[in-house]
Amino acid sequence: MNTHTPPRAAPRPRLRVTNLLDDCSLGGVTRALGVFEAEPLRQIAQASTVVLPPAAIAAPQLDADVIITHFPPNWRRLALLAGLKLRHRGARLVHIEHSYTAAWEAIHVPSKPRFRAMLWQAMRLVDRIVCVSHAQSQWLQEAARIDAGKITVIHPYAENARLGELPVPAPGPRLRIGAYGRFCEQKGFDLLIRAFRNGWFPGCDLVLGGFGEDETKLRALAADAPDIHFAGKVHEVASFLQTCDVVAVPSRWEAYGMVANEAREAGRPVLVAPVDGLLEQAEGAGFVADFTDPESIEAALCALRSAGVGTMAQGARETIRNCREIRQDQWRTLLLAGPAG
Repeated sequence: MNTHTPPRAAPRPRLRVTNLLDDCSLGGVTRALGVFEAEPLRQIAQASTVVLPPAAIAAPQLDADVIITHFPPNWRRLALLAGLKLRHRGARLVHIEHSYTAAWEAIHVPSKPRFRAMLWQAMRLVDRIVCVSHAQSQWLQEAARIDAGKITVIHPYAENARLGELPVPAPGPRLRIGAYGRFCEQKGFDLLIRAFRNGWFPGCDLVLGGFGEDETKLRALAADAPDIHFAGKVHEVASFLQTCDVVAVPSRWEAYGMVANEAREAGRPVLVAPVDGLLEQAEGAGFVADFTDPESIEAALCALRSAGVGTMAQGARETIRNCREIRQDQWRTLLLAGPAG
């Protein structure tokens, strides 16, 4: 009788994954890299991060099986993408699009044909594209003439202590609307302040958290309005959100919107601008409002109060249940798969 036990197969070597950035100040992007430290990803991949100078166009030599680019492509960066592909013929090149969206294009691009020609060339130099929202994916398919099969949608997620443990809000006589992030043009806090100054948020108080280049302008715009309060830099998201009943996200463009993601995890209903990835975050978690239109704001507030803030808060938290595990599984699947066919 043959009792020979066949030898065990050698364990599969871990993939060498390099994340390529050109700006470490992008908080949402760098925090989201924590997914590669999760155990399901650590089992199959060893991740590292390389930061390039913003003006770099020469491709570095990397010891990688998968190279993930996190910077937005432009005409100069076509040479970098081409160099990465030529120098690493055995590696897969994955691009995550964090920046470009339909709303961004509408505001910043004077010549769509030229911009879209650059996108078309850039996206053909990579093996796979990761979009951070379905809205962004649909726009990019049209703008760069990309087959849907080459795109994977993976919503960003970053760990924030205590968000899931916060009790749902119990609003008092006045609704506390929170908004936070970098004080810059993109985030649209000036639109929100004007809406409060115009009396479009009756019975509400606004709490603004954050800092940035537009802080002086925003404080001047708010002036002495008694219903607008500045909370300073947000050092801990959970502590800030604990003071809010609802979170407003009035961005002019937003590929996904980590603020809305964090608000939902904290059990805070959201009021989001009708742009890009924010639209899909409102589903079951809040309402869409045009912050330049008093009728749109009134309709959103009426719907929120009618549904009940507490009920909406529970629903908001439910929409993000298991999103961390889902994201880990999506990245695991993507890393283990071959290039798009």
